[in-house]
This record gives sequence, structure tokens and C-alpha cells, in this order.
Amino acid sequence: MIGKRVLWAILLMLPLIAAHAALPDPFTAHYDVQFSGLGGKLVSQFSHNDGGNYVFENRTSAKGIARLARPRDVVDRSVFAVSDDSELRPLVFESEDGTRRNKNGNVVEFDWEVGNASSAYEGESREFDLEPQPLDRQLMQLALMRDLAAGANETSYTVIDRHDLKTYDFTVLGRETIEVPAGKFQVLKVRKQRKGSSRATLMWCAPELQYLPVMMQQLKEDKVIATLSLTASQ
Repeated sequence: MIGKRVLWAILLMLPLIAAHAALPDPFTAHYDVQFSGLGGKLVSQFSHNDGGNYVFENRTSAKGIARLARPRDVVDRSVFAVSDDSELRPLVFESEDGTRRNKNGNVVEFDWEVGNASSAYEGESREFDLEPQPLDRQLMQLALMRDLAAGANETSYTVIDRHDLKTYDFTVLGRETIEVPAGKFQVLKVRKQRKGSSRATLMWCAPELQYLPVMMQQLKEDKVIATLSLTASQ
């Protein structure tokens, strides 16, 4: 029979266990992209690298006349580690904007031993304190997938985005069933938004796919400006 002290110790540990669900297994997801009447493809890949860290990359390629403005792939790539207390720790974030000049490209380097990060954007570098343990903007999706698996209904993440610190709030709006090219899924509908911003993102995350988004819609003043639909995953 479990003693009261042991029982209380177990109960006190439960919130900590729930707060740090395991990372998703490695995956590759393919999406169809529609933006202002133009099309494209997005490949999202989560994997391990040879150095024992993790890599999470989104690579978007434009199609048709959209290729004139974005002749190269738009790439967001995060290399990160997981700390002993299960926190996600970004190491290097790289963003390429798909243009020949890569004017809006961004590189963020994190030094957790020193406790700061350096973000290079438009020829200038800005330093950030890592005390609040910010993420890079690519890592938000993996953090959300992990938190949804732990049962979270509301959460927020602070990220280094170019030369700014931004905080995004995520709220589970409910459960739905939706159909996309990859199939029919039971999903959690989630809204992502910054306080005071007219822009938001809706995500439909499937528990059977480790809470991978099977559809995403970007909104501006509550009007849909872009839609991503899952076509395949493995």
C-alpha cells in the first residue's frame, strides 16, 4: 500500500511530467500552399543530425509566376538540443527568403553557456539575453506539438524574430473532423496570435500524427490570405 508521503510526491510530480512530453518522432510532411491565388509546395522535416542534435526545417518552393518573385526556395531551419530538464534549446536558426539577394535572410546563433544570442539581419547584429529561454520562430511548431501531446489547452512562446523578441499565444478552440488531400482526421483546432496583432494563424493538429498540423490558415483581419494542406506524411 502506498504511503501518504509517497502518494503526495507522485501527485506533485505529475504536472512536471505533463509539462515535458517527449518530442515527436522524426517526420517528413508535404503540404500544398495557396497564397493570394498563387501556389507552391512546402516540405517540413524533423530529423537528427550527425552531431547528436536535432534539425527542424521548412522548405517552400513557389510555382508558376510566383517563381519570378521567389526563384529559390524559402527556407527556415533550426538546429537545436534538449536540455537535461527537457527544455528546447535552439543552437542556430537560419532563414532564407527565396530571393536572389536574400535581403530578408536571418541568422540567429545561441550561446547557452554565455547566456546570450546574436541575431544578424539586414547587415546588423543584435544581442539578446537568454534568461527567459526564448525559442527561434521555427521551433514554435515542435514546442506546440509537444505541449498538445501533454494536454495543454493554452500556451505561449517567446521567440527571437530578426531584431525583436515576440510572444505568441496559442489557444485550443475545440475538436473537429476535417479532410485534406492526405486523408480525414480528428483534430484539435488551435489559434496562434500576438497580442494587438491583426494577423493570426489557425492550425488543425491531428493527434494520430503526433499533433502535426494537417491544415493551416494565415489570417489578416480575420480574412484568409494563405492555406496549407497536408498531402502526405511519413
